[in-house]
Amino acid sequence: MIGTGAFANVFHGSFQGRAVAVKMLLKRRTWTVSQIQSFVHEIQLMSQFDSPYIVKLVGAAWTRVDDLKCVMEFMDGGDLKEYLDTHSSQEFAWADKYVHLLSIADGLCYLHSMNVIHRDVKSRNVLLDSSKGTKLTDFGISKEDIQATMTVGVGTFRWMAPEVLQDQGYTISADIYSFGMLLSEFDTHRVPYEDMKNPITRQPIADSAIVLKVVSGSIRPTFTSECPPWILELAAQCLAWDPTDRPTAMQLSYMIRSKLKEMSSRLFSI
Repeated sequence: MIGTGAFANVFHGSFQGRAVAVKMLLKRRTWTVSQIQSFVHEIQLMSQFDSPYIVKLVGAAWTRVDDLKCVMEFMDGGDLKEYLDTHSSQEFAWADKYVHLLSIADGLCYLHSMNVIHRDVKSRNVLLDSSKGTKLTDFGISKEDIQATMTVGVGTFRWMAPEVLQDQGYTISADIYSFGMLLSEFDTHRVPYEDMKNPITRQPIADSAIVLKVVSGSIRPTFTSECPPWILELAAQCLAWDPTDRPTAMQLSYMIRSKLKEMSSRLFSI
């Protein structure tokens, strides 16, 4: 098994002589028609994508309705969270991180150009590969409607924008907020807010407290003192409480690409 989640497991498989990843709904649960339809929708959505920054759909297979399988290209590097967990900041330098960040931003550019909100941008949903690069995955809670609304129970709250946590109408800018949270992960190699303690009990801050603070705009994820200043500035823009103050995915891509070009120019001028 490659990975497991709240709704599905992902297994390693083979199709026509090549490695694939096979996503299946958990067997231990009884699924409603609407839940199965959501899985069908994910597969239909993936079938429309054609981008080097989005995990490709190979196909679907089933013997009965609740046995549906989503077959995707296999990414041999696992997910970004696992990579961050197993590599130090010295082993995974910012020069390398910028390349991954650009691929993620370009993936969001593609999705947003199709009016698709990912809605669950986090390190666990970024896959790595030694030859195919970095790609976004897991569109189980995506929706082809930039005016979509969502309940708090969908996605992962630590990466969620304030307007999402308030269950308000929201747009593609919610993904930009999550990208800002992802920048914190790249810097600290930790889950957002993991280091924060209750000042009285000295225990990890409660989930409910985090939600309230995010909604009120009184909390920000941690960044280290070694974080590049321009990444700090970029994160501040992405994490703006007002969605209209956040940059677009295209602007993110431009800023990161410009930084890479600047670094390349300095390297060749030495």
